[in-house]
Parts: sequence; C-alpha cells; structure tokens
Amino acid sequence: MPFTFSLVFIRKNLCLAILSLASICNINGQSAPEAIIGERLIGAEWPVSVRPATHAQDESNLLIVCHSGLVMWFDEANGEVRDSPFLDIGSTGLDIVDYGIMSEQGLNDLVLDPNFEENGLFYVIYNGYRPDGTGEFFDERLLCFGTNSDHTQADPENWYEVLELTQPARGHNGGQLHFGPQDGYLYISTGDGGGTGTGVVGGGSDGDDHGPIGNGQNLQTLLGKLLRIKTNGLAPYTIPVDNPFVSDPEALDEIWAYGFRNPWRWSFDRLTGDKFIADVGEVDWEEVSMESADSEGGMNFGWRLMEGPMCYEPVEDCDPDGTLEPPIFSYPHENGWCSVIGGYRYRGVDIPTLYGHYVFTDACGFYDHKFWTLSEQADGAWTGTKLDIQVPGGFVPWEETRFGFGENNRGELYLCTQQFVYRLSYDPADGGQTQPAVTELRFTPNPVSIGSNVTLDVGGERNLNRMRITDSSGRLVHDVSLETAVAPYVWNTSGMQPGTYIIEAWIMNESQPIRGKLSVVRL
Repeated sequence: MPFTFSLVFIRKNLCLAILSLASICNINGQSAPEAIIGERLIGAEWPVSVRPATHAQDESNLLIVCHSGLVMWFDEANGEVRDSPFLDIGSTGLDIVDYGIMSEQGLNDLVLDPNFEENGLFYVIYNGYRPDGTGEFFDERLLCFGTNSDHTQADPENWYEVLELTQPARGHNGGQLHFGPQDGYLYISTGDGGGTGTGVVGGGSDGDDHGPIGNGQNLQTLLGKLLRIKTNGLAPYTIPVDNPFVSDPEALDEIWAYGFRNPWRWSFDRLTGDKFIADVGEVDWEEVSMESADSEGGMNFGWRLMEGPMCYEPVEDCDPDGTLEPPIFSYPHENGWCSVIGGYRYRGVDIPTLYGHYVFTDACGFYDHKFWTLSEQADGAWTGTKLDIQVPGGFVPWEETRFGFGENNRGELYLCTQQFVYRLSYDPADGGQTQPAVTELRFTPNPVSIGSNVTLDVGGERNLNRMRITDSSGRLVHDVSLETAVAPYVWNTSGMQPGTYIIEAWIMNESQPIRGKLSVVRL
C-alpha cells in the first residue's frame, strides 16, 4: 500500500496517480529523436570510456580512458588537455598493458571510488602485468590505485590488486566497472574467456573451448558473469551478504548474474537503478538485456544455451524450464554489424527529446545504420529506432570504429570512436535549443527521519506545478499536482519507508523537472 502523503502546502485538489514504469522513464511520452548533433571534443587513441574527474555535479574535467593504457585529463570547459595524464599504464608509462592494434586486450575501464574526494582511490581493469612486472601478461586485473594530494594524478607506487581473472584466450574480456547507485557495491562485467566456434549460422557451432557448457553457464568460474563485490580500497574485497549464491557451495560467491559471452559495455540507469547489459554475440545475434533495480540477482542471461532470442546449443529446447532471461532487444548480423556496444539511458537536460531513451551502437555497421535508441512502451515491451548521430564532416569510414559511451555527473552523454571523443549536444529538430540551466533539488533536512517535516528548495522564487516521488527500485509511489501550492514547499514523511527516494519537481512553464535525492531514515 502507498504511504500516507501529507502535503502541508496543498490546499485542495490533491491528485495521486500510480503510473507505469514506462511513464516514469519517459516523462513526456515523446518518441525518440531521429538525429542528434555530436560535437567533436578531442582526438584520442582508441578511447573506450569517459568518466567525470570527481563526483561533483558541475565537474567539467573528464577522464578519457584509452584502450592503450593512457587516461587523459580533459577540461571540457576550456577544451584543453593537461600535459600530465591522470594515469598511464601503457607503453609511454608503466608499460604493463597487453595492447595491440585491433586487439581485445588493453585498459578496459576506470571508475572512481564512491569516496574519491576523501580517499583519492580509483579502480582500473586491464589485461597485462601487475605494476611490479609479475603475473601472466594477458590475464585481466582489477587494481585499486591511490592518487597525489589533490587527486589529479595516479600514484603508481600506491596500488593493490583487488582481483585477477585468468584468461584462457585473447578475447571476450567484458570489463566495464560501475558502482551501484543504491548499494555502493562494485559491479564488474567479465567475458567468457574468448574462443569462437565454426561460424555455422543457426546455432550449434561450438561457441568456445571452455567445457561442455561454456564458462557463461559454469558457476565455478568468474568468466562470463556480472560480479558484485564490496571494495575496501587498498585491501582485499569482501562479499556482500545478499549476493545470490553465497549459500550455494556449487557457485562462486562473487557472481551476481551469469550467462554472458562478452558484456563489453553495460550501464546503470542513473534515475531508476536498472541495468542495461549489451552482450556481444557469436554468429547470428547481438543483444541488449535489462535487469530491474529490484532484482535480487542470480539471473541467467542465456549464453551459450541461447544467442540473442534463439536457441544456440542445443538448437532446440534450450530453455525447458523457462528460467533464461531473454533480451529486450536483439538484431542480426546484417549490414556489417558484428559487436553491440552498449550505452546509457539518457537522463540529462541538454537534449529533452532524448530523455528516457537508451542509446547504443555497434562497433561495425559502417553503412547507413550505426546507432539506435531503445524506448519502453506502456506494456513493458521495448522498441528500437534508428538514430542518426551527425558529427562535423561525418565519421571517417572504416577508421572510426565505435567502442564505447560515457556519461558525466549531469547525465550528458559522450561517444568514443577509434579516433575521437564526441559530446552528444542537441536534437536539430528541436531547433538546437537546450534546457535552461537548473539546480539540483535540495531538502532540509536530508536525511530526514520518518514523521518529520521536509522543506523543498527549488532555487529562487519559482513556482511548482507538479512533484513526483520514485523509490529506489524505480517504483512510482506518488504523482502530486501542486498548482495551488504556495512556497515554502513542506511535507511530512509520515508513512514513508526508510530508503532513498528520487524527487522530481516541475517548475511552471518548463517541460523538464529538477531532480534530487532524499534519504528517509528511521531513528
């Protein structure tokens, strides 16, 4: 049952409506844009990820993570690259990365510790030696590094190897890192260890050399999985007590989900906490799957029983118990497509028509169709729409393979190709207009105890006409009309459950909301 929502400032016409998840995620119900203008920011050698340099909401410095092992420090506000990189584990630095032209080995991702501003720690995942020169060269490693006093440069002498993944072949590394927005644990995607089959279409082509069921289905290996661990900085990690297999002696405790071939790029929806996982296919299919924020883990995403929506091995009756999780979208190997590159569900403000749509691409597909959006429908189904990302002079044919996306702290998106990093700037059909600058919602107090009053600050003398509250699982719990409300906006938290809530407030005559997070605690 929904909690009793007592709005001190509402005089009449309190209207509560429970909306579908589709309504939450695409607030205006608009169709996906046909085109987006991409602004070229910087040339780089094989960039694969873009990360903000701190957790500050208005952070303009970006960390450009390159597959070669170089992490460039780029100031987006003035368009300059610092002479000293944030990190260099490539041939011009520590020289510990196994990296070659068109190799699947290299520096795969970087993520800042949730307490980076205090401890200066960050994590990288790559193939190669340890910083002390030991270990197998092409094994995959998760390392924690410290930084200098102002946290602007890695300290190569201050490191700890958190996790080592023994790779049986050169390929299928996965290797994207994200800290969970709700639980603070580190999630790590891993590929199945490489190897390909005979290439016979229609399934049954012996997809790898990793045993009778493949690494993706084998719960005794960390390969072909989504892992979840509690990091402890420069110390051993621990296992979250609610990981799905902690009480199963036949499975490894680190596993959160399984059945992947090569989940190279995946992401969290920064609003709802849902995961979008793009898994590179074998012969016939590329696929994108989703795991909802309220999942308790343990889901089986199919490989190599399935490839995309079809049975793979065996070619019939691969899911007799109906326990495999089908993708929300898949596409065949046509038009030159070969490897899905997952992106993000857009939650920024610069491109209003893109809000709530998931953007992704393929590493190949050099012809007329390079990008897609996925949009959730009222019935929970997902539809794919072609997206034309237009860049100055166009992409360089055959030389701008696409490898990844990035997201800053405001939810704006970046695209990484083999040669450049682009910022997705605006929808040309929208006149190139962007939303006016807005502030994050603020609450006093925050956290707030159950049964206490909360004051909402929208910044300045602006009037609201609507407020919506979503819980941490993405469930919409209240949608309130504020047309007759008078500031200050105050409500009582009686009946609310402990947890984190996403608050969206619409200012009069503005189509996009201001957002903030409110923590409710039990004293």
